[in-house]
Amino acid sequence: MIKANHVLPELTTDNYSDTLGPGKTSLLYFSSSGHSSNVIFLEELQKGSKLLREFPTDTLFDVNAIVANVLFVLLYNEVKYITSILELQKLEDAMKGKKNIVFAYVQAIGTPEHRYVMEAAFAHGSTHQFVVTTESNVLKSISTEDPSLIPARLAFIHCKSVMNTEQKCQRTVSDNSLTTINIHRFLKLMGLPLVVEASGDPDKFSSVHLQLGLPVIFLLSQQETYEADMETAEDVAWQLLGKAGIAITPREKCGLTIPLTCNVAVKRPDENAPVKYLMLEKTEQILDLIHVTSEKQPEKPEETHGDPGVQDDEVAKDVYKNRRPRLPLQLVPSLTDETFKMVSSSDRPTAVLFYLICEFPDKFFPGEVLDVSLATVNCADWTDVCTKETITSFPCVKIYQSGQEPFLYKGMMGTLELARFLKLVTLECPQTLLTLEETEEFMSGELHNALLPYHNISVLGVFTPSMKEAEDFISAVRSLRGFAVVGIYKGEASSALAQQYGVLPPAVLFSRHSSQKINAISIHNTPTDEILPLLRQELLGELPEVTVESLPTLIKRQKPLLILFSDGVLNPRDGKYILSLVSGKYLDQYVTCWLNVKNTPSGLSILKTYFSVIPPLPQLVLITFDSLGQVFALPVDQQTNEVSVLYWLEMIKAGEEVPVYFLSKDDWGPPLPHYDFLAMMDEADPNIAAQKIRIQMKTGRTKKAKLSTKDMEENRQRMVTSLRGTIPKFIDIKEEEASQHDEL
Repeated sequence: MIKANHVLPELTTDNYSDTLGPGKTSLLYFSSSGHSSNVIFLEELQKGSKLLREFPTDTLFDVNAIVANVLFVLLYNEVKYITSILELQKLEDAMKGKKNIVFAYVQAIGTPEHRYVMEAAFAHGSTHQFVVTTESNVLKSISTEDPSLIPARLAFIHCKSVMNTEQKCQRTVSDNSLTTINIHRFLKLMGLPLVVEASGDPDKFSSVHLQLGLPVIFLLSQQETYEADMETAEDVAWQLLGKAGIAITPREKCGLTIPLTCNVAVKRPDENAPVKYLMLEKTEQILDLIHVTSEKQPEKPEETHGDPGVQDDEVAKDVYKNRRPRLPLQLVPSLTDETFKMVSSSDRPTAVLFYLICEFPDKFFPGEVLDVSLATVNCADWTDVCTKETITSFPCVKIYQSGQEPFLYKGMMGTLELARFLKLVTLECPQTLLTLEETEEFMSGELHNALLPYHNISVLGVFTPSMKEAEDFISAVRSLRGFAVVGIYKGEASSALAQQYGVLPPAVLFSRHSSQKINAISIHNTPTDEILPLLRQELLGELPEVTVESLPTLIKRQKPLLILFSDGVLNPRDGKYILSLVSGKYLDQYVTCWLNVKNTPSGLSILKTYFSVIPPLPQLVLITFDSLGQVFALPVDQQTNEVSVLYWLEMIKAGEEVPVYFLSKDDWGPPLPHYDFLAMMDEADPNIAAQKIRIQMKTGRTKKAKLSTKDMEENRQRMVTSLRGTIPKFIDIKEEEASQHDEL
């Protein structure tokens, strides 16, 4: 005590004011008695007197610092201060299966952020284990942010649910600044269930997320896929933890008729915002809805002179980091030469994708398909398997099932198209119907109600029991497996059934579920090889939509294309007059169709090529594929109705209309010499590729050259010299033999 008094003099009321130095902070210790604890305090204070003189006492005695330090002492057991990553790892291991950890980084002890963390620890310390650090290297193990740019950061380490000591604890970093409200809000969100089941109308759903101003995403599930959908929901929930709520909604419990094409619904926190129903293919698209952006790395200055080897490594690393996401291996297993043998012996249909190493299987196959197993074969690794299965083009899909011949998929290699095909491929084609009640259920769609979102038409062949045409029909429709729902009825009442729709057996009925209309065609005396093209034509409908998938079928009819370009869904008025002309057989010499430029954006490029600018839509265009290759457009100032369209077509026949464009007559060559694949094929076999194609092109030009001026004049004389101001006459003109243009 004497030593302490020598360094720290005892003051009285007389000399107190004399000891205060001007411009300096004084530390005074008040005591009522000379207790032994006072001696200890004075001795410790003596040891640190030098440091105390250098310490910024304005910070030490700040309100935030006082509250933070007092709480730090009071909550010594609830709050751990760590200085290394190893300490954090040991604490995580100790907390597994017991408590979750609230990690806080602050730049210094006693800062406002430190106070807010300690206040939160005072309220939640019994529930969570709080950890505080001021070390930047510990923060770097949690977040990729630069510690020098942020004053504080909060993270939640999920250890309570981890029972396996080897499993790592999930970490969720808060993006908000450290304030009392933000900390309590963040901890509230971390304590909510990862995924909730919403059994009612999503529009009436209420949750803590919505109350806190965060959106809720509903994953629309079915009973058959509930477990797989729950796994997807949990995966999305971990990525959006603290940013959005995730709910899984069984369709049969929501009380609404939600289209099967929609698999996600989004409810925003805004009171009047409606629920949006969407069709999403990947979880990344869900993250985009919430505007989750990846953490930006600080830009580095470009290095103009670098080691080429290092640059190659950086390129390889960047390619690897930005590679396409792959499907989980357990969903689409990769087959070998041994495991492939089991595919053909399985009673369950298996869709096998044959691809090369440069392809990505996940961009073709949907994530999950009921009733059909999915598998892949990398033909770069298993060439013997692909050779044995006669795989000549990549990628391609084959369906294998015990007791049946392998079935090659010939449709478009898109995810939606494949998903639709795999849904329908499990049906018999054709399906045998035994009673009139079954035919009624089949035609109405009730027999396959679950598949209605994947097809719009039911096709029914009607034959008497003794008709041989039934075998031709069965043989033809096998190619429609997976693309259409086809049935066959050979009962005693077949004649009565067909007569209801104005035909006699053998006949085919087409039931369109969207319009609830049924039309019938007779296939009496139809050659066997013409049945399938006839069915494909009828499946497209009276006014088919031009898509990438339907265009080849439309072109094969070898007739001029009469296309109505539309900006979206076809206007009922425009569709009505076109359908009226089609139904009246006035447009039989054309392939009449329409093109939605929103569904098929290439339609805009076509219009811009024809008109130099995109004209007002809808726009009716006639494209001829004869030797001249002309394109005509219905004048925009002309009233659009049945009479005006027929009048315009008659004027084209008479040669009174001026084409707006001529199709290119040039050969299609490679864009660069190295892309001349036909020449490469010629090197292997001179008779296989380019030679044959060039011969066909020359033949077309020979036909065009043979059209002499005299022939053209004779054709013109057959037509009326002028039809201006007259009612159109429906004259039949023999079409000249047409040669297909190279570009189509």
